[in-house]
Order: sequence, then C-alpha cells, then structure tokens
Amino acid sequence: MNIHQVNIFNIAAKTLSITKTAKKMRLSQPSVSIQIKDLEDSLNVKLFERINRKITLTDAGKVFFSYSEKLLNLIEEINAVMDQFSSGDAGKLILGTSNTVGIYVLPKYLGEFKEMFPKAEISLTILNRQEALEQCISGELDFAFLQDPPKHPDLQAEFFMEDELVIVCSPKHRWAGKDHLTLKTITSEPEPIILREEGSGTRGLIEYVLKRFGIQRNVTMEMSSSEGIKRAVEANLGVAVLSRNVIRTEVKNGSLVALNIKDLNTKREFFIVHNKKRKFMPLMEKFYEFILKIRDEIGPSLKESAGV
Repeated sequence: MNIHQVNIFNIAAKTLSITKTAKKMRLSQPSVSIQIKDLEDSLNVKLFERINRKITLTDAGKVFFSYSEKLLNLIEEINAVMDQFSSGDAGKLILGTSNTVGIYVLPKYLGEFKEMFPKAEISLTILNRQEALEQCISGELDFAFLQDPPKHPDLQAEFFMEDELVIVCSPKHRWAGKDHLTLKTITSEPEPIILREEGSGTRGLIEYVLKRFGIQRNVTMEMSSSEGIKRAVEANLGVAVLSRNVIRTEVKNGSLVALNIKDLNTKREFFIVHNKKRKFMPLMEKFYEFILKIRDEIGPSLKESAGV
C-alpha cells in the first residue's frame, strides 16, 4: 500500500467511476484498475464490487474510505506544516545569553519577531559566558549573545550592540553625591565590591581592570544574578559594576546611584554568535537577518532609555 494508491481509491470511492477517477488523476483507466487491484491485494480484502461495469464499495471498502479520508487530511496537514518550516514561518529557536542582553535588551525585539512569525517557538536561557560558549560549540544553542567575539574556530560572531558599565552604589554611600569617579579615587579609596560569579563576562572585565590599574581587589560578596547584586548594593553592602541598562529603573526611582569613571573607557561590545558548522534552518536564517537589521536601532534606543 502506498499514498498514491490510497489517493486513487479515495477518488474512486467518491465518484464510484473508474472513468472519472482516471480523468481526475490523469491516468489511463487500466492504470487506475491496476492500482486499485494492487491495493486490494496488499490489504487482502475486496474494496469494490464490480457489477455491469459499475463499482460499489464493499463493507471493508466503506471502512477503508473513512480511514483514507483521515490519512489524506493528515498528509495535507503535514505538508502545510512542513511548508511553514521550509519557508521559515515555523520552527524553534534556542538562544543563550547573559543577564544584561537576555533580561534587559532582547525581550522587546523577540516580541517583535514573534509578531512577525507567530508560529515560531523561542527558548531563551540566561547563561554565563562560559556556559553559552560551550553550548554554542556543542550545537545545543542556535545563537548565543556574548560579550566580545569568542576565539574558537567553529564559531562565527557578528557585532550586535554596544553597552556601558558604570559604578553603582547606594544613595547612602559616601560616593553618592559625586558627579563621577576617577581611577585615583577608586585606587585611594578601595570599597567592598560585589561581583558576579566566576565565568561571567562582566566579572572578567572588572578583574582585568582591577589588575591592570593595580586597584585593591576587595570582594565582599559574589552573586549569580544582576538582580541580587542590585538588592545588595541598595542595602549598602558594597558597590558594584553593572550595565546602565540593568539599573535604569533603580536610577530613575532613586534607589541606586550610577557613576561614570571619568578616565576609563567602560564601553563593551556584544556579539551574536553561532556555530558555522551547523546548517541554518529557514527560521534561523530569518532570525539572524532580523537581528542584523534591528541592531542599528538598538544602540540609540538603549542610550535614550538609560538617560544617556
């Protein structure tokens, strides 16, 4: 039994005519009769009674007709769904990213993409840099959003957005009244600092700066999320270095103070990364094109929302 035979049977069962079936299928009448006979032989039942050149369904034929309707409708549905996958209108995207991009930047744009492709499924996981790198290399992630382009032969990176880090303190902290900080201030007045966990891109950058400028590393606490760090800083348990985009709500309502470091460039770049050994599925291609298209509006919008 094959789908072609089922389709011929279905039309013959509806028309009860070999002639009409042959015309609709653009086959010869003998070809239609042979296909129906082969189908009957494969099922080991008679589907039609043939009396005076007319055909009628047997009891087995009536039951098989019901199943043929379900089967052909299911095949039509499968083809329609597969068409959506092949055109990129459906499928699943698995993304991995840092707190900054995943919580404070991407959701707005993922919403826009979802409006364009409502049948697309999007899975977004917050990971530190090392986790995202490993999962991108292994093929578990379709795309990762990472600070700085990774140096791995299997990975390809494209610029996504620029971000800026600032010193964050409580309004009760003695630095809160300053317009900005300098390296001299930070070096001469070392403060307890609250850091992200090992493997975080932000932490790596902070430790590089501390080491480069000989600033005392006085870590009072380590946390796995920016939200936890913000709550600790609000409680005046120490200072932290966070993205402007992470703290814009708290700065606006006055629960945190953001300070630039006047003589230090604290801007950083994020990249969209994928494993170039993996073949792009149509939805992946459309998402990649979408990200590259909207990245030009991300920078200005982030600066405006952060009050820069």
